[in-house]
Amino acid sequence: MSVEDALSRLSRLMTGHEWRDLSAFLPPELTGGFGRRSALAASLVASLELARTGRIELSQARPFAPIMIRRRA
Repeated sequence: MSVEDALSRLSRLMTGHEWRDLSAFLPPELTGGFGRRSALAASLVASLELARTGRIELSQARPFAPIMIRRRA
């Protein structure tokens, strides 16, 4: 998954304003291995771009905890 694909996917799937785990936005066919890790990395970069532009908020309770995202109000 490219960063552009992840950006498009996140933008399309971000509905509501509730906090959701970033990994919930990964394609369901990616169940493990390199493909899932690559998609997660691309999604993280895409989420940082969306946060930079003010479209979403990011939160992480502690190191290595899930990264939570939500659409800004």
